[in-house]
Amino acid sequence: MTRDIASLVAAADRHDADAFVAHLTPDVRSVFANTEPTIGRENVKKATTAFWDTIDGVSHHILAMHEIGDAVTVQFDIEYRRKDGRTVTLPVCNVLTFEGDLVSVSQVYADLAPLHA
Repeated sequence: MTRDIASLVAAADRHDADAFVAHLTPDVRSVFANTEPTIGRENVKKATTAFWDTIDGVSHHILAMHEIGDAVTVQFDIEYRRKDGRTVTLPVCNVLTFEGDLVSVSQVYADLAPLHA
């Protein structure tokens, strides 16, 4: 597997948890917005699927990517489809640290308040 950000976000867009976590190290550290860190591939899978259960769908639109050494910063517009049928698009930044081709740290910067308003 390579540092294929497009495949990682495509798995999220499909809500394919197994494909999503296949891009992560077994001991990945993931922080989403202002939540406590989630440690470990299986825990990230549980947290991610729990979040997906609160929405009808998601589409990631990559605006920019910057890679320096083992770090990749990705700027997105992420379109969330809510359970009530409304769509909310939010700006998001994700800073990823890699060990080889797998994500070892994921820090997502986002304000999800408009998604739940």
